[in-house]
Amino acid sequence: MAMKDPYEVLGVSRTAGDAEIKKAYRRLARKSHPDVNLGDTGAHKRFQEIAAAYEILKDPRKKERFDRFGDTGEAPEPSAAPQPGGPWGQGPFGRQRQPPSGGGGPAGGGFRWSGDVSDLFSDLFSGGGAGIGLGEDEDAAAAITIPFRDAVLGGTISFSARIPRRCTRCRGTGHVAKAACPACHGSGSLVETESLTVRIPAGVDTGARIRVPGKGRTENGDLYLAITVEKHPYFNREGDDIVAEVPVTVPEAYLGAEIEVPTVKGPVRARIPAGTASGQRFRLKGRGIENLRTGTTGDHYYRVRVLVPTVQSEEGRHLVEALGKLYARDLRGDLPRGV
Repeated sequence: MAMKDPYEVLGVSRTAGDAEIKKAYRRLARKSHPDVNLGDTGAHKRFQEIAAAYEILKDPRKKERFDRFGDTGEAPEPSAAPQPGGPWGQGPFGRQRQPPSGGGGPAGGGFRWSGDVSDLFSDLFSGGGAGIGLGEDEDAAAAITIPFRDAVLGGTISFSARIPRRCTRCRGTGHVAKAACPACHGSGSLVETESLTVRIPAGVDTGARIRVPGKGRTENGDLYLAITVEKHPYFNREGDDIVAEVPVTVPEAYLGAEIEVPTVKGPVRARIPAGTASGQRFRLKGRGIENLRTGTTGDHYYRVRVLVPTVQSEEGRHLVEALGKLYARDLRGDLPRGV
């Protein structure tokens, strides 16, 4: 399979300098990053192509070789078909390949970036999640906090964001006729408050980012929202799993019972076995959170807490004394008496 032209992938000319190449890469990589295109199955592939193109063009040796021969000198991908016309064959863009000077054999023309997309996450979004600087003049960033329910089940939220927009009077230069711009006072930008409505995909967690197209510093820029999820008073999230605690009575724990267990997707009837101890943990398979990337669903884990009645009565005292005789041994007999 022929490699894609890295210049075409990044949308830059063959005379582009390092700064222009890096700027194009950061802009495209942020737009295609899987973490800001949640639920888009094609984002990972697009991001890989962009990263692979940048790996070529940022390396002077690979870039020079690609400009001369149409490849990078890397070993071809295992699935790549032989090129016609001998070991050098025809280049991927219609040019006839030539062996490198002094070369002793085919150098291969394949290149594929094989890193983890998460490796570049902090680099692409550096500059502070709640700040306005993302390294690109067209984009902006903001931080929002969303309810636990919307993060788990998905939803739509409306909020107001303060977005620094490029001053239209001076076009971001900060100057008009060699004087400070009277509109932005020389800063080059004006902060605007805009009401936005954003769809939250089910399964997002704190640290996720959502891209809002066309809402950046300019009409061509985007707004990147850094997500923080509110804590829930009952459910705790651990990855794609949900962990919670369920109280049960002494008779339910001793005899076994069918109880109702709350989950993020609604209550579920579950059976606890006779002799269940306080702190014992059980699993409800597939009752957790659906992973946005893999499509797999986590589980719901509930820990049983056996509660002793708080009402004191003579009848209760007799019942408890009878219950105490059922213990076969002293539960604290094996405990140490000191250090």
